[in-house]
Amino acid sequence: MVKSKNNIFYLILFVLTIITMIVGITFTYFSLIASEDEDSTKVQTGSISINYIDGEKIDTYALIPINEPTLNTKYSVYKKRFAVSSNGSLDQTLDIYINVTDNKFKNDALGFSLYNSDNRKIATGRIPSSGRVCLISKEYLKNNTTNNYTVLIWLQDDNTDQNYEMGNTFVGGFDIDAEQIKYQ
Repeated sequence: MVKSKNNIFYLILFVLTIITMIVGITFTYFSLIASEDEDSTKVQTGSISINYIDGEKIDTYALIPINEPTLNTKYSVYKKRFAVSSNGSLDQTLDIYINVTDNKFKNDALGFSLYNSDNRKIATGRIPSSGRVCLISKEYLKNNTTNNYTVLIWLQDDNTDQNYEMGNTFVGGFDIDAEQIKYQ
């Protein structure tokens, strides 16, 4: 009889424990649902696409020495247009590079200028004989927009005899690194 009273006691204790657990889990679930913000479960994404309007590869030839050209310069300047589009829900910053594959010109003999879609010059510099050249860093790209760019490459006139540069070539391509701006 004592054993049967113990079994009944443990059974009642077990049932009360189960009921307490169910009440606790239910309370926790409804508390979480009630306190959850509507926007707290949204997933934010970011992606870019690159449209090489004039082709991806940079391949210069027939450059003669000139001083820094403008977008209207028609001769002895290499022009390359491309567009970068954001297709996601996050804003991004871009680092745009020229990856030098083969440069037969003297180190830093080539110059570059980068123009935005407003035809405003946003960067200028020199191209070394090898490596990766940063055209611009931290260029802002808003979500669901497109930034258009034009790169000019020319042989910089240094007021000396540059005949030895005749027939030289430059080959390279673009690298674009994007960093998503965290959703606030």
